[in-house]
Amino acid sequence: MKDQLKSLITQYFSMKDIRRVFSFVLPYILKRWKAYIAILLLLGLDIYLTIAFAKFYGEITDTAIHGGYKQILSFIPYGALLILISIASSVSYTFFNMIATNGVKMDLKNHFFNHILRLPSGEVSNYRSGELMSHFSNDIHGVDGVIGSSLISLVRLPIIYIVVFVYLVNINLTLCLVSLVIAPIAALSGLVFGLLLRKNGRLIHRLVGNINSLLSETFHGLMVIRSFTLEKLHYKKYVNQNQELYQLELENAKLQSWYKTGEQIIGSITFIINLSIGALFVSKGELTVGALLTFLNLVTHLFYPITGMANVWAGFQRSVAALERVLDVLEKPADVKELPSFTQNSRVNGNIEYRNVTFSYVENKKVFEHFNLEIPKGKVVALVGPSGAGKSTLFNLLQGFYKPQSGDILIGGKSLQELSASDLRSSIALVPQETFLFSGTVKENLFIARPNITEKEMVEAAIRAEIHDFILSLPKGYDTEIGENGIKLSGGQKQRIAIARAILKDAPILLLDEATSALDGETEYYVKEALEELMQGRTTIIIAHRLTTIQHSDIIMVMDQGEIVQQGTHNELMKQIGLYRKLYDSSFSSKSESNLPLVAK
Repeated sequence: MKDQLKSLITQYFSMKDIRRVFSFVLPYILKRWKAYIAILLLLGLDIYLTIAFAKFYGEITDTAIHGGYKQILSFIPYGALLILISIASSVSYTFFNMIATNGVKMDLKNHFFNHILRLPSGEVSNYRSGELMSHFSNDIHGVDGVIGSSLISLVRLPIIYIVVFVYLVNINLTLCLVSLVIAPIAALSGLVFGLLLRKNGRLIHRLVGNINSLLSETFHGLMVIRSFTLEKLHYKKYVNQNQELYQLELENAKLQSWYKTGEQIIGSITFIINLSIGALFVSKGELTVGALLTFLNLVTHLFYPITGMANVWAGFQRSVAALERVLDVLEKPADVKELPSFTQNSRVNGNIEYRNVTFSYVENKKVFEHFNLEIPKGKVVALVGPSGAGKSTLFNLLQGFYKPQSGDILIGGKSLQELSASDLRSSIALVPQETFLFSGTVKENLFIARPNITEKEMVEAAIRAEIHDFILSLPKGYDTEIGENGIKLSGGQKQRIAIARAILKDAPILLLDEATSALDGETEYYVKEALEELMQGRTTIIIAHRLTTIQHSDIIMVMDQGEIVQQGTHNELMKQIGLYRKLYDSSFSSKSESNLPLVAK
């Protein structure tokens, strides 16, 4: 029991958590320092108004009892002034608190998004998209407990308590001491309440992340779900997770209702005791009615800072639970210091060399070990081999998406480590096997290739990619919305847009990953002519499973289990008894293929 209590105290009262959270949010708070200064100034005004209103009620009551009609009238302008100042203060406080809170949240979201964009690809792949979305929509919105009014309350509530206590001592010490007896009870209940909320908060934030992941996967895989009739299964899974979230939120609501009920009971008991004792003092002439009214108005300000601090503590615990998830991502080291952007003048070209490269996605399962490969500048090199041989991994390494554990990759004699991500990726155009298109228009998806693309260049690229006529057939031509990930387009149409983007990028290095796999025979015939023209003067690397498309490449590299097992031209490799010939023969024995070479003679 003692060890469990010690563990609980260490877990929830650790200064390490407090330092971790505040060191994280402090730069964003300082960025909005003007709003926080304004809130602090309004704090002083709030304390003045608290005392002034209580004193006003007491004095006007005493005046009324003694029948001073003219004196009562003289209080009205002062009361009206207090009301106007209170309204102005409330409006100003709301405005500056919004800046102090939502401004910090906005900055946190911007920083978090920036950091995710700079994380290594291997690190990002460990997170589900729904979980990352939950960090933006749920976790960062849960930082209210450590910023804005909650942060200021750490200063405001103790000051109010001290000022009110000193003022009430001057009215009646006995009544003041009676109120102090309640303080330890309120403080202890607040601490326990905060701990329970933090425990639930962790579970809620984790569950919200799981629900968002389920929704994201469901919407992205809706066709697969319908194809395999998984609608009921996914619905049940969602309902169960939603029910679990409901139960946790219900438990939180119960905790909050019990705490607020206890707070009201303690407050009511304090009020009744003070009223009874105060009435006794009034009957003995030791206290005026006005002074008692002033005391009763202010005694709540002696009680609520304690319960208020408990609420601030509870909010802090909820925020810590939310920020723990965000900080787990932010503390992962970024891959680059600055966000990459397209550069026209610093692009690199030359021989590509993989020098003694060792790489693995996971420990104890190497994709490459002391791998060496040289690709001459301006040549067309095809990579063939069975699935899992490492072909796509070579593309990932060349673009800097992953870094080898040892060895080096060079372009034109320059190590990738010497190149910025902007210079490297601006030098490479990729046509992937699975094309991703952004939600928006055809034009917007083509214009991402590089800055300052003209309409004429866009149309010429579309014509060369054999997609122009199809685009013109769309309701709004190039301004037609194509849906999320181009859902309104076929696989072949999406692939041709990817080819048009590669043409527009005009990079010295071209990577083609099954670039024509989704095209029909007739379209492929025309597109391969555009690709042949695009390859001229560029270092081109092609990944292909349809070996008839790469027969006329300058060099064909045959890969198996992370090694180059054969290399040469098509004719040279066909004369050898090896993997290439086996792959070529099996491709014809298993299916009939279109005899369309991607690379011309």
